[in-house]
Amino acid sequence: MTTNMQPNSTIHLHQHDYQRINKIKPGSELFCDAGLLWVTQTGDRIDYILRPGDRMVVTTRDKVLVEAIREADFHLA
Repeated sequence: MTTNMQPNSTIHLHQHDYQRINKIKPGSELFCDAGLLWVTQTGDRIDYILRPGDRMVVTTRDKVLVEAIREADFHLA
């Protein structure tokens, strides 16, 4: 699924579901609220694993892909 996600809106993903997010403002933070997430972003060779309470700073204006390794909730701020 692809979306232009609004800040502070929570997304729920079932295990192995993914969310492709377009046009994120660089400097936005992605927070893992529950579960386990795999996150990758355009132009970044590092992939991120986020657990509840973890966050990462988005560094691209392009796409960010978030996949639930286990059922998970996340939001952007």
